[in-house]
Amino acid sequence: MKSQISSPEVKTLDLNRILKEAVIRVSGYHYVVDFGPDVRPQSHYVTKERRCTCGRGADCSAVSAVADYLRKGGERAPEPPHGFYPYAPEKCPVCGAPAYFEPKFSSQRRGAGWGCSQTGWKHYFRDRARIIKEALDMNPWRFPPVVIRDGQQLNAWDGTLPTDTVLYPGLLRADLVTDGPIGYLE
Repeated sequence: MKSQISSPEVKTLDLNRILKEAVIRVSGYHYVVDFGPDVRPQSHYVTKERRCTCGRGADCSAVSAVADYLRKGGERAPEPPHGFYPYAPEKCPVCGAPAYFEPKFSSQRRGAGWGCSQTGWKHYFRDRARIIKEALDMNPWRFPPVVIRDGQQLNAWDGTLPTDTVLYPGLLRADLVTDGPIGYLE
């Protein structure tokens, strides 16, 4: 007895129609491209670095669909906060070698953890130190003012407002004594 092998009907996809009918929306710090039920995977996630998270990366049609969407005035994804990685970088920010996703370094506060193909975790922590130093350089306060604002006590990292009740005026980094025996504070 001969076995019959039935082959599924192969659909020819019209790429121009699919790209034209793609539904694109902003989700977090990236774009979600929905190509509809005829394309697998149906949803593609495109980063601000023009990379799709599917295996095709920058060569994925979803990247072109997002570029067209933005040219036509579509909503732009917001910039992530300073030092936050929504995705592992493609290349190590320290040396430029290929990077990879490292889940044990991931957190809600820092974003995706990553490692460097050349040094492993060492460049990840060097980059985190750089980010912390930049954040400290942008912050003029050693100790921020403590105020009552709108009925709540808070640290006024952004400075005091005329309507604040100041409980503690704060200490600026520039006001610290940096010479003498306690010069290590800076």
